[in-house]
Amino acid sequence: MSGMPILRRGRVARTPSAAAALVGLVTLVRVAVLLLASSVPSQSWVPPATSRRAAAAAAGAALLANTGVLAASAASKPQKIEPGYVPAEYLAKKVGEKVTTPNGVVYTPLDLGVTTDGLRDGPPRSQSNVWVKYTARVNSPDGPVFDSSELRGSRKAGKPDYAEVRLNLDPTLPNGVYEALKLMKVGGKGRAVVPPSGGYADGKVAFEGDELGDVKGLIPAESTLYYDLELVNIVKP
Repeated sequence: MSGMPILRRGRVARTPSAAAALVGLVTLVRVAVLLLASSVPSQSWVPPATSRRAAAAAAGAALLANTGVLAASAASKPQKIEPGYVPAEYLAKKVGEKVTTPNGVVYTPLDLGVTTDGLRDGPPRSQSNVWVKYTARVNSPDGPVFDSSELRGSRKAGKPDYAEVRLNLDPTLPNGVYEALKLMKVGGKGRAVVPPSGGYADGKVAFEGDELGDVKGLIPAESTLYYDLELVNIVKP
């Protein structure tokens, strides 16, 4: 019979008008889905792996920055040097040009001495045996004498005007003088200003000068000392 549904294997056969209606319904559903999606705010999504990489990169940059700050801070701090010692690159190179050691000894060369570079030409090293002429004063570079190699030698046979000392081991001279001598070559002459920390017992106690000197009684702790120096000879490098 024309225009009536036909039963085929349990399904309903559609007439052309029913198929068109179904297509229209599907189209409406798609349009509704698109409208609904456009109404939801878009959000950027970062994969977890990307987030971890970004976090690691940021942490690494922060670590490098902190390392740089620490390195700059360490570089800005003065180098710690034991009293009586100076770095090898420190040397008196020009007459009148002051050299200041890391521990604050100020040496002004008046004569640079020999120009050769043998072991016995200087500068001397720790434990070197040297002959040195010196005059030690307190209060100022022209203040009263409290010790000198001449005073010391006046009690010895032959009355030498120099003293033989072993650098850093002979307690009769303070560490500040050893620092100044390590800036000098044989024949060199100069003046050293030794701060209290470079004096006897690191400047922490009062001490006596030579009994033949100008200073009678104790020289106060924390005194700045002034030395005229001449490196006469390096007996044992």
